[in-house]
Amino acid sequence: MQRVHIIGCGKFGYRALTFYAREKASPSLVLVDADAANLLAGGKLLSSAGVKFTTSALDAVTYLTALLAEAEARQQDWIIPTVPLHLAFAVLSRITRRPALAWTTLPPLPNLFTGERDELYSSLADFLCPADCPQPRTHCFHTGKKRNPSLLNLLARLEYRLGVDSELKLPSFILPSTQIGPGLGGFPLRRLARLITFINERRPEPLLFSTACRCHGVTNILGRQSAV
Repeated sequence: MQRVHIIGCGKFGYRALTFYAREKASPSLVLVDADAANLLAGGKLLSSAGVKFTTSALDAVTYLTALLAEAEARQQDWIIPTVPLHLAFAVLSRITRRPALAWTTLPPLPNLFTGERDELYSSLADFLCPADCPQPRTHCFHTGKKRNPSLLNLLARLEYRLGVDSELKLPSFILPSTQIGPGLGGFPLRRLARLITFINERRPEPLLFSTACRCHGVTNILGRQSAV
């Protein structure tokens, strides 16, 4: 049975819960949050709407790392990450045992700001996007202007080197986020599993890793694979 794992039931997770509470035919939901108050609030919302769900009080990284070890989950399940960290990268770093590296300079991406874990957030928008944005394929929902290129394309072509004098251009890997509902994105677990396996087996060098949709993204630098 396919499950949708809403990982983080705070402010943004509550938006996802509200979406599924309105759905007449919801998938099997799993609410994940280490904060008992967030789980309680999310559970009350779904219960009042008659939506069935299960819960987990594990922290986000531990939960998703364990989920990747389940063969059936890797084939069928979806992840909606709504925690205040680059969850897919944190799991990649834990599984590969490779560290996050600090940015030596800021890359040429639009509207940048940095997080507390060496993550870099970028966006095509310099305004607060409407919560009900359906993410049209060719243009911005808010302004109506053509989106060319998308942030996915910018990240794929990103030129970045560790240090001004470095000759090593870091390869850029992207986990695309799929539009699930207005203002709500996620990804199939198998997509993350394949990326982690490929990087772990084939790419020992430092690299860029992003999770992104057409307009917004978060990027980290994964350090070199240990020789041990």
